[in-house]
Amino acid sequence: MRSTRASDTWTKPQSPTVANSVPTLDRLVGLETEYAIRFRPAEGLADPPTRYQLYQALVARLKRHVPTAPARHFKEGLFLANGGAVWFEGERPAAGSGLIEGSTPECRGPLEAVRYQRAMDQLLSQCARMAEVDGLVSLVKNDRDGRGHVYGAQENYEAVLGSAWSLWVWRVGLVLLAPLLLLAWAGVALMIVTCLLYLAVAGLIYLPLRWLARPSHRVAVALFGRDLAEGRETGMPTPVWMETLSLGLTRLIYAPLAMCLWALIALTAFRRTRRQLVPFLVSRCLVAGAGLLDDQGRFHLADKAPAVNCLLGLGGFWRDRPVFTCGHFFKSLCVDAWFAPGDLRHLWRARQRLQIGLGDSNMCETAEFLRVGTTALVLDVIEAGELPPLALLARPIDALHGFCADQSLTQRARLVDGREVTALELQRFYWSACQQYVARHPDVPEEAHEVIDAWDEVLGALEQYQLSGEVPTQLVGAVDWVTKRQLLDEAGGDASWEARKKIDICYHELSPLGYFQMLQAAGLAAVLNQPQELERATRTPPANTPATMRGHYIREFSSESEPLSVSWHRVVMGRGWGSKSVRLVRYERAAAAQTRRRRLGSRDAGQR
Repeated sequence: MRSTRASDTWTKPQSPTVANSVPTLDRLVGLETEYAIRFRPAEGLADPPTRYQLYQALVARLKRHVPTAPARHFKEGLFLANGGAVWFEGERPAAGSGLIEGSTPECRGPLEAVRYQRAMDQLLSQCARMAEVDGLVSLVKNDRDGRGHVYGAQENYEAVLGSAWSLWVWRVGLVLLAPLLLLAWAGVALMIVTCLLYLAVAGLIYLPLRWLARPSHRVAVALFGRDLAEGRETGMPTPVWMETLSLGLTRLIYAPLAMCLWALIALTAFRRTRRQLVPFLVSRCLVAGAGLLDDQGRFHLADKAPAVNCLLGLGGFWRDRPVFTCGHFFKSLCVDAWFAPGDLRHLWRARQRLQIGLGDSNMCETAEFLRVGTTALVLDVIEAGELPPLALLARPIDALHGFCADQSLTQRARLVDGREVTALELQRFYWSACQQYVARHPDVPEEAHEVIDAWDEVLGALEQYQLSGEVPTQLVGAVDWVTKRQLLDEAGGDASWEARKKIDICYHELSPLGYFQMLQAAGLAAVLNQPQELERATRTPPANTPATMRGHYIREFSSESEPLSVSWHRVVMGRGWGSKSVRLVRYERAAAAQTRRRRLGSRDAGQR
């Protein structure tokens, strides 16, 4: 009955027009999660460690747990034996900022992605608690801290970049950007030389003063940064003022290239996919939102969504927080090329990484499974040309904010054709399209049916909630915003904002003190992965992905005397001219052949 009502609202599906590029739910998927660092210093500790030093302590413990290899990347990190990676994410380290980022290996299927995400959560939280520092370290898996700083989760899906003409324009456009890239590199090189000259001149002036006037430690830090002033690695290599000036100049130097690249992406990359995916993502907070208590005490269904301000952006270059992030293209072109120019060939591929910045860090496994599974399934339907025509949202960002701020689920958003719809109606439309797609393709994996059934169950409970106004208790422990709201309601209406905000933040803490961890330990949260599966996922990479070979080399050669370094695209053994490089694209070709054989086998079995 629900699917009938949904189909009455929208146009019936059209016949397929485009062949599906990969089998259903078989595209590469990867998750990136940023964890806030919570440090409780030991009593009497006068000089607490910086966030970078806490990261180093965590990494030291991590190396004792699993084989690792240093990352060949512009930011500090290391790859793990399961093919994933851990990074120190800090745009302003001199100012004391910094997060720990965990990246899952490339996975196939939503359940596998959730398994490796949960394995990463478990591994990093254990290592944080065991870090050798004067105090207790824990990680918080959320999307903003108590001061409103936004970070969190991003999703990566292998997808078709565009049609033949848009792919051709994309490749030509990349070539035409080369002069701007060279000019930007020259500008950055000049800036680095200027900074080195400053440090040399400042050093010549400071040394006599050190013997005559004995300037304070604070003056030395202001002139040179904490690393040079203290003669040790603290993660603060430059003065705060120099860091601020350098970031501003870097943005100014790269601005022409960034604007042209953004325009090229907007014109060519994933155009049809982005257009048809927007209404789904805008309404996905019903299923996958983590909940947020804002500064005014209002509850939102999603944690990151209220801060999103555009559809397509570079992910922070212009203080933008987009639905679709194209910053990885910018980094590949401007930064990664310094380390491995040959890896630029990946930008020429027909299938590229579609990165979604609109998504919360989920604590509930069911919500995380649906966040990935429904998105991957909708992408399958879009690439197969089987998504029914739908009118687009007139103001999608306003619709996103309106949906997230409405606990009654009755907020309506205007479509370009003048109609108004709720987030539930949008989700039902996409559910109906995916359900009919699965019904028309008998060779889809069982996991696709599991996504459809779980999606339907959650939407059904939310539809009952929309009518009755009673919190759907069957979704407690399955959907984060419902679970968090239940905890806030139990605190009582007379609880202070500080007490309620503590619940909001502590819900996401990855430690025995975390509120969701307590619910899970009490058996009140659905569990999709068994402990032995998570333990295996911390050490073994997914099969039939580039991570398979990456993890193999790390396990086999990370302890050898010959140095080993790793990136997402290659493994390098040795240094200098004598090094040996293994490109992971070779394994991807073998994986594609195996996928084709599996597809043919399924087709033959169906015919028999």
